[in-house]
Amino acid sequence: MDKKEHIQLLNRHVYYLEQQYNWIDLLGHLKPSNGVFYLLERFHLNHRAVFINTAEIEMLEKRLSSMNAHCMLLTLSKDSVEPRFIEIRSDTWRSYIKENHPTIAEACEKFLEDQEKLLMYAKQILKEFKQRTIDYQICFNRLNNMLHYLFKS
Repeated sequence: MDKKEHIQLLNRHVYYLEQQYNWIDLLGHLKPSNGVFYLLERFHLNHRAVFINTAEIEMLEKRLSSMNAHCMLLTLSKDSVEPRFIEIRSDTWRSYIKENHPTIAEACEKFLEDQEKLLMYAKQILKEFKQRTIDYQICFNRLNNMLHYLFKS
C-alpha cells in the first residue's frame, strides 16, 4: 500500500468510530466515565512512524482527540520478547522470523528497537492524545476483567 491508500484506510476507520461515537451520544449514553471503548493496537502510530510529519495524520489525530481517544502502545519487556513475540506464535511465524533474522536474539533486539521508536513517536508527536504506556499484562488483565463483567451470567 502506498501513502494515499494508508491514509484512506485510516480515514475509513476513524469515520466508522465517529459514527459510533455520534450514535451513542444521540442515545444519551456518552459520558466521560462510560464513553466508547475501542482498542486499536498501534492504529495510526505505525503509519506515523512510516510517514512522520504529515497533515493527514495530524488531522486524524485531531479527529480521534475530539472523541477523547487515548494512545496506548502495548509493550513487552526485554525478558518477555522471546516467549511472547516468538515462542507462543505459530510455526509459520517462527519460520518467518528465522528466515528474516540471523538469530532469534537479533530478532528480539530488532523488536525492542522498533518498540522504542514507537514509544518515541507516541511521546514526541502525539501531543493531542493523553499518552499512556501500559504493561501488556496489566492491559490484558483489565480487558479480561471488563469482558468477564460484560459477559457474566
